Amino acid sequence: MARTYLHIPSTASAYTPSLLYSEATPTESSVSTGLASRFSGVPLLEEIDGVLERRPNYRQPVFECAFWFLSCSYISHDQEEWKTHCLSHFRGEEPPKSVQCPLCEDFRATYENGGDAWNARMDHIASCHHMLGHTLRTSRPDFHLFQHLWQKRLIDDADLKELKGGNHNLTRAPQPFVITNGRNRRRDQQSQRVGRGRG
Repeated sequence: MARTYLHIPSTASAYTPSLLYSEATPTESSVSTGLASRFSGVPLLEEIDGVLERRPNYRQPVFECAFWFLSCSYISHDQEEWKTHCLSHFRGEEPPKSVQCPLCEDFRATYENGGDAWNARMDHIASCHHMLGHTLRTSRPDFHLFQHLWQKRLIDDADLKELKGGNHNLTRAPQPFVITNGRNRRRDQQSQRVGRGRG
């Protein structure tokens, strides 16, 4: 039996042409649906106003931590909880006043207040990316954010160097550190020194 591809002509204004696969011989007018089982689990296109579109994805969105590059694996299905978690990475410091979307070129903004800028960034990522199933693991490095974290001493020199390197994410989470006598020291290194002095 020969395979036949049927083109059903239509006027352009009515709807787009349909291409239907059929195992029928060219003289038969019926279309076989025998291949339908091969497409199980594949999103099908639906005609909406003459345009074939993929049906909306009704899965619950997954919100990834905006600081995944700091080895944070937090995810949530609750948008407000996600925003609160991401804001906590600033440890009480003001977020940057200039922000951009790490996934697209469509969003760049500067605000008078870092909190307003960060909220606008998070709202954009939620509505334009996470709601559509996009993941931050495919994002571009946000060098401005890296620099801001370093300026606020939320990451140290080694962390900044690693983030600006080719990998753009830390191999381990940053450790909290304190500034003493104008020099940065990690708290765990400082406690080790104190512990040695007592022993």
